[in-house]
Amino acid sequence: MAKSWIQRLFQKRDYTHIGCIDFGTAYSKVSIVASEMSEDLMAQDIHGLAIGRDVSTNPFLLPSLLYVDEDTVRFGAHAETAARRGERRGRAPFMSPKQYLSTHALDELDDRLPVEIDPTEGYSARKLITLYLAFLLRRAEDAAREIKLDWPPRFRIARPAWDRERADWGETTLRTLVRHAFILVDRFGDDILSKEGLAHDAIHDAFDAIPDTSDFPDEEIFEISETGTATVPEATAVAAASLRPGERRVVVVADIGGGTSDFAAFVTGRPGHNVVAEIEGSACVLRQAGDFLDMQLRRLLVNKAGLLPDDPAARGAVAMIRARQRSLKETLFAEGRVVAEAGDQFVEMTLDEFLADEHVQAFAERLRDTFKQSVDLAVDFARYLSQGSHTQVRVDILPTGGGHDLPMVREMIRKIGHDWRFSTIAPELLASNNDDFNAVSRQLAVSVGGAVLELPRQVGAVAA
Repeated sequence: MAKSWIQRLFQKRDYTHIGCIDFGTAYSKVSIVASEMSEDLMAQDIHGLAIGRDVSTNPFLLPSLLYVDEDTVRFGAHAETAARRGERRGRAPFMSPKQYLSTHALDELDDRLPVEIDPTEGYSARKLITLYLAFLLRRAEDAAREIKLDWPPRFRIARPAWDRERADWGETTLRTLVRHAFILVDRFGDDILSKEGLAHDAIHDAFDAIPDTSDFPDEEIFEISETGTATVPEATAVAAASLRPGERRVVVVADIGGGTSDFAAFVTGRPGHNVVAEIEGSACVLRQAGDFLDMQLRRLLVNKAGLLPDDPAARGAVAMIRARQRSLKETLFAEGRVVAEAGDQFVEMTLDEFLADEHVQAFAERLRDTFKQSVDLAVDFARYLSQGSHTQVRVDILPTGGGHDLPMVREMIRKIGHDWRFSTIAPELLASNNDDFNAVSRQLAVSVGGAVLELPRQVGAVAA
């Protein structure tokens, strides 16, 4: 007799591997890594899953969006196509779902969404995030089986370096979202991959049937740390994916994503000691990143077009810019100028104009100030380690994430403001013979590192 859809949540997990969900703002990633010590990991033990194949420009990146229309919810490439069709009607996809977890008030997750996102007025951010995670897990299952990996492994979930209150809330919330997403995968099966999407009645019936999962055996579903958590801060995950012990050094991770900019400082052990430790107090987060710049570009283009965003006559033109703001920003940074369609006119913006804007400059300053908090502790620790030595212990800067090459990130690293020995490095565990993987290795650092068996421990900061 076949298992029912709810019993399948209890299916046996693969203990020989660990998975990590990097629930990204712009793109989501899933990786699976063999449960081996870091020094024993080989390239063939590290698996980025091709969850974005036939959906994205890179097979390892799955766009973090879905689209609600009058009859269905669509996912992946079908959601992007539907969103483009809806631009002129003032419609918008549900984008950057992780940003709701990072920037919205903790009690807003169950509020109704704006009508331009949900014309049915039947969905909360919590429901759409759960649906998106179900789609992501279904894509990950296919990708894992394609490369002959057992499914599912036990999972960790990457998260920003939230403050204590949001981290505690996020731990509980993310576990629940993933449990419910697994249940929805079993409920919908292949229908969640359908070009036509899922009908609203079927979705609401499925959510109504989800039982209370608070007593489910999380140790069977998640890789639980010594501190009892299934989540791992993104900068900590980057360090796990990027640092091989060897010479003693200090490393500052700058993980610049779509919704948050995460920083932390780490120290490697003496030769022969396989230890990577996080310097206590060095983890900090700016709850602004690439998406904030998208918003500023949209503001500048709309203003240059002479439009008022809240005027009904401008709704279609503003929606057109909003739907393309991420690609417009990428073009602006790559080519130094961009031309955007805004209704019946075209608007040009140069990179110099954009970088001169007071709000963009203020963001760059906040980014530098947050980065400096980690760098200051890193230099203090490097100075302490260098006592009695003829050479300074080097401080390495490791930029990762989709925004690692933003102009203000390059400038922030170039002007650190300390008289010390610095270098800029790339992730060290992520070498591959796969060109698609290498092209986004800095974006995969979180999902790979979050799946590494031994995560960095913590070491106390140097006393003043």
